[in-house]
Amino acid sequence: MFTRKDFLTGGVAMAAATGVRGALGAVNKALTTPDVKFKDLQTVKLLNDGGRVYALSSRIDSISLSTVFVSPEGKILVVDGGYLRLGGDGKFLGDFLRKLGGHVDYWFITHAHGDHYGALVTMAERPDFYGVTIGELLYNFPDREWMLKREPASRPYLTNFCDNVLGKCLKDVKRGDCSVGRVVNFGSWSFEILNEPFLCDGNAINNSSVMISVKAGGKTWLETGDLGVEGGQDAMKKLGARLRHDIVFLAHHGQCGVDKDFYAAVKPEAAIWPTPSWLWDNNNGGGIGSGPYRTNYTKCWMQDLGVKKNYLLVKDYLFTA
Repeated sequence: MFTRKDFLTGGVAMAAATGVRGALGAVNKALTTPDVKFKDLQTVKLLNDGGRVYALSSRIDSISLSTVFVSPEGKILVVDGGYLRLGGDGKFLGDFLRKLGGHVDYWFITHAHGDHYGALVTMAERPDFYGVTIGELLYNFPDREWMLKREPASRPYLTNFCDNVLGKCLKDVKRGDCSVGRVVNFGSWSFEILNEPFLCDGNAINNSSVMISVKAGGKTWLETGDLGVEGGQDAMKKLGARLRHDIVFLAHHGQCGVDKDFYAAVKPEAAIWPTPSWLWDNNNGGGIGSGPYRTNYTKCWMQDLGVKKNYLLVKDYLFTA
């Protein structure tokens, strides 16, 4: 049994992945439209066109990251997807994407931790992949053995993901170009790959997070993954003023990610917290403030920097016109 503290330590403590039950088969056209149940879905009027951005909470009260961008033309970009543990995030996302039409034009994975790629594992365990197809799958992971040398506990999960999910179930899905500076249009919206994985021995896989900048609905959205202090400082040096974004998804679930200087460079008007309630409250089982987490520091940073809106993903958010 893993504790909540385990979930934060490197982002790799999770229940063992079950074996993939078969290669990705043809989409079953007879699949019924699912009844997707959101978690207290809150609609926020933020965009200036007919598109939608879904910032999704975890179904299992866990750290995770899952964002679905739907352009006015119906083109879809998914960022990460959610946690592997118990399969809840993947089942929800699979059903939700099928309800949106079943085709994801681009699926981007920020880094090689199961609370980010886990939904793909759960979906791949079904031969019909929940009736979902993917146009391009984008990721830029460091060498596997380099990662495992620094985080050996992730071996069973990362091996399963790379060998079974990427190597077998999704072997026929196009691997998109994830090089720095690539700009992709999906409908009238676009996204850009901002950085290469930053390689260092400390907080290794988190620091290898690749950031993505999305232009959607008249706003710029920065997905940071789990980027750490070292990777954030490197990004500041290389990107300079290009780090400025209207909306930022806070790194590493709102604590122990990038530093205050990084967010000062972003200068966001709004922050999205991919943060469950227990992490927001620093609750390790003994009540508010009982944990070792540093969420309160980030709260203070947002206040100091004059961030006007903070959206906590204990519920699902729909940003629309």
